[in-house]
Amino acid sequence: MEWINKIWTTLQQIFSEGPGYIKENPKSGYLVVILILLVWLAGLRLDWKWTYTRPGSWGGNFWLDLLGPNGFRFWLGVIVVLAILLSAYLFFKT
Repeated sequence: MEWINKIWTTLQQIFSEGPGYIKENPKSGYLVVILILLVWLAGLRLDWKWTYTRPGSWGGNFWLDLLGPNGFRFWLGVIVVLAILLSAYLFFKT
């Protein structure tokens, strides 16, 4: 049970001190964005439906119906890769 307490304490520190750290070091925000985009890209690659289905979004459903799930996943993956590259460029440039 001690390890659960350590994990809980660490998570509390991350969520309480994390926003302050990101304010002091704005460059680290790009790393957070890259991490989130990498998870999204992995979900697209592994065909996790939540990564590309758009409940209630007419535009997303239009493209999904037009291209089919595989085509839509491919082009959405291209957009996510471009976003990752842009975030990495901004991380290294600033």
